[in-house]
Amino acid sequence: MKKYFLLISSVLISQFINGQYHIDALRFSKETLNGTARFMSMGGAFGSLGGNPSALNFNPAGVSVYTSSEFSFSFDFSDIETSTKFHNTNVLSVDSKNSIPNLNYISANIFDPNEFGDWNRLNFAIGYNKLDDYNETTYILANQNEHSLASNFLNNAQGYYPENLNLFNELLAFNTYLIDTISGNNSTYFSYVDPLSEKNQSYYSIKSGQKNEFYLTFGSAYKDKLFMGMTIGFPWIQFNQFSNISEYFINDSVDSTNSNNIESFSYNSNLWVSGSGINLKLGLIYQIDENLRYGFAIHTPTAFQIQEEFSSRLITSFQNNIFESESGLGFFDYDLSTPFKIMNSVSYIFDKKAILSIDYEYLDYSSLNLNSDFYSLSESNQDITYYYSVASNIRIGGEFRIHPQFSLRGGYAYYGSPFLGMSERNIEVFSFGGGLRINQYFLDFAVVNSFNEDIFSLYNSAPNSSITTSKNQITWTAGFKF
Repeated sequence: MKKYFLLISSVLISQFINGQYHIDALRFSKETLNGTARFMSMGGAFGSLGGNPSALNFNPAGVSVYTSSEFSFSFDFSDIETSTKFHNTNVLSVDSKNSIPNLNYISANIFDPNEFGDWNRLNFAIGYNKLDDYNETTYILANQNEHSLASNFLNNAQGYYPENLNLFNELLAFNTYLIDTISGNNSTYFSYVDPLSEKNQSYYSIKSGQKNEFYLTFGSAYKDKLFMGMTIGFPWIQFNQFSNISEYFINDSVDSTNSNNIESFSYNSNLWVSGSGINLKLGLIYQIDENLRYGFAIHTPTAFQIQEEFSSRLITSFQNNIFESESGLGFFDYDLSTPFKIMNSVSYIFDKKAILSIDYEYLDYSSLNLNSDFYSLSESNQDITYYYSVASNIRIGGEFRIHPQFSLRGGYAYYGSPFLGMSERNIEVFSFGGGLRINQYFLDFAVVNSFNEDIFSLYNSAPNSSITTSKNQITWTAGFKF
């Protein structure tokens, strides 16, 4: 759990920060494959194709490809399976979510070349796209006799008087007698918990929220060969997390006359995050010949302003007593700057019946930067340069028109690991779908599966648990051209 500031009666009380903000910086900077059904079914490889609303989040020059106006919206259903392994105990958690991932309007304005010259259009787009989904349920469980969260509280408390303990962690442990001072020394602590005792330990986490972006895009075309565009993005973040760590002690020889025999304790934490930002995207698409296209785009860092609220509670059960302590509500505001992005794309159209498209995206997660008006986050920024590195993302997609009104599609996306020296922590996405066109109306669908592996530590002294996440998603997009 992070250590923050607590605002009580307008008095700002400083708490130590334990250097976990680099995790938040990464979470709110990453993006996954989201968009219209056609975009997703082709793995998001639209950087040199354009003509799709979701492509404008990657290469805004895609708006200039339109020769008619369009309105579209999407609906998706996601099923997320999270498998964990901790002390050789496997647990499976399942979560489901519905959402409207995008809503788009494109206005195509074609001019008479005899009146306006070689720049023959000025197109405009407005809408929003989902960029990432934070919904996930994680459950970790094991019987073990090697470590305890109580030891963390104990070690962090040593040397501090009770009135100076962290308000969200160690003070709660002190108030519930999970730790206590040694008689005659108010800065030295002991715990009734033996970390080597046999216990049932569990971790439960519910995450929810999304990262979305409202966008305005403008573009023009030169001689129908060079397409250029600019997107102004206004992303916003909503993220909530409830987590619980519980330990239930297994002791068949408990002395029922000893009131200091601890039976269990449960630590809850709540985090609510909201934020908004702004960025600029510039791009071009060049039609090398009738079949071959090249795309290039650059994204400025997103400047986020983020607000957090948080609280925690601890309940300790002894043989004959139960103690409970709850923190107040904490607040912390900070700024986040995400990495630059550079994209190169190429696509080939086979006799207007098939498409093969490839996108390459480069970004450096070590360039993430955090800043706060109230506290120095230099330690977190040092952690960013230590833990994170350059990542390469690749998207490949294809489409085959089997009938003038129906097409089949497939795609693959690879999101490289942002962690320095840990290339295995990547995300792979497989997708397929199809689309129906009847006059000016269209209906597309996509089936998408993403897979990634990660590691997670419940607290500093705990060994890593492995987490495998598989997300299955079905997306439908409907719209019409006019």
